[in-house]
Amino acid sequence: MKITLLEHPTENDWMRCKTRALVTMGKTKVINAPDVAWKKSILLARHSPIRCLPISFYIEDLPSYISVHFVRHHVGIEKYVKSQRNDRQSDYDRTKAPQDAPVNMIMDFNGESIQVFMQKRLCNKADPNTRKVAEEMRNILLQSNPEFEEVLKKPCQLFGRCFEMSPCNDTLK
Repeated sequence: MKITLLEHPTENDWMRCKTRALVTMGKTKVINAPDVAWKKSILLARHSPIRCLPISFYIEDLPSYISVHFVRHHVGIEKYVKSQRNDRQSDYDRTKAPQDAPVNMIMDFNGESIQVFMQKRLCNKADPNTRKVAEEMRNILLQSNPEFEEVLKKPCQLFGRCFEMSPCNDTLK
């Protein structure tokens, strides 16, 4: 499996975000570029302007069952998964495809949807292999955008408690 970060917030994207934030406060001019402290603050506050921050991953040879985990429960994320239809591929019979049949996938996030996604997929209640892929995605994004470090965590780390119906009792680890 290979994960490639296709798109991540640039300084121009952060300027767009700050411009939108200023408009919500009745201001129209961005005087200073957003610094790291401002970026972290708006991400933690999860204010709506972070929805203009683009993040995209291309994942090659992802086990099909993990792609299914990634397409469930997530609003605000566009998902593009290689079709397993028999008229579109000839590697195997879809009706007999194993759960780990490899698929390619692109996922488009914004600054808010990546947070919600990571809360679900980094959680100890997530499938261990799914969690490993999410951890790798997180690590790759943090290389270019370290300001996301404080917000890409599981709920027990972010909020000090678990919201699962049957918690793992591994809080804050």
